[in-house]
Amino acid sequence: MVYSSIATGLATAFCWGTADYLSRYQSEKVGYYKTVVYSNVVTLVVLVALVPVLSPNLELATFPILVLVGAGALNFVAFNFLYRAFHKGVVSVVAPVAYTFPAVTTVLSVVILGTFLSSIRILAIAGIIVGVILLSTRFSELGAYLRGKGAPNITAGIGSAIGSSLFFGTVYIGIGYAAPFVSIVVPAMVLRSVAIVAGFLLAPVLHQQVRPSRLAFSRIILVMGVLEAAGFLSFTYGISAAGGSLPVVAALSGMGGAVASAYGLVFLKERLELNQMAGVVISLVVVFTLLYLGG
Repeated sequence: MVYSSIATGLATAFCWGTADYLSRYQSEKVGYYKTVVYSNVVTLVVLVALVPVLSPNLELATFPILVLVGAGALNFVAFNFLYRAFHKGVVSVVAPVAYTFPAVTTVLSVVILGTFLSSIRILAIAGIIVGVILLSTRFSELGAYLRGKGAPNITAGIGSAIGSSLFFGTVYIGIGYAAPFVSIVVPAMVLRSVAIVAGFLLAPVLHQQVRPSRLAFSRIILVMGVLEAAGFLSFTYGISAAGGSLPVVAALSGMGGAVASAYGLVFLKERLELNQMAGVVISLVVVFTLLYLGG
């Protein structure tokens, strides 16, 4: 049934969206690169601690592990593309492009994994993607940039955003393939391990500082690590459980942007624009459509 895919997708969106919202505060203190590296460290520690409870007998298969290692490398590249896009481009332009990764996952899932999607699910996934794009776009910001003198290049960062979408979409295909053959904690552990190794090895090349410090292990980073672990476990369970659907879970996990927007609405007193409210309505309608008509 589609219920487990919806529940796990929404749980993933909540965990990852909350972690993304918290990351802005941690990044202000230690920088985004160090935040990415040490959030992965904390997440890995949490996952290792959960192994005796969730997977006392770890299931490992050689080829799926190799696929996950490759996915981990792509995941690290995807994060760098994403943050580069946010750093160089206008958020309201690059974010909607980056959040199209569920479309990439859906297409590759059908082509590579042979996933069958009913017409209702195809329309629902399309609706979720439209909703996420609307939610992540602030037309007032775009208008201000376009009207202002010396406005930045609106197309800056677009290439990186497209790269982020393509790589993230491919990463989830690797996870979707490997998840049924390994224990539930293994995909997240492999991806986090690869990210940590890559983060430390590439830091000198990228001129980044990753030396451990008290700020690197703040309360915020600890909470982020727990949320990232919970979100990944939910994602993995959603696509490997009986009746699970990778495209549906991936699309719903993309609603993490809506969760982050909700925190901004509550704590930063931000206001949703008309198109963002439309995105909320579309997303809710799609979720209920999946619940009652998705099969």
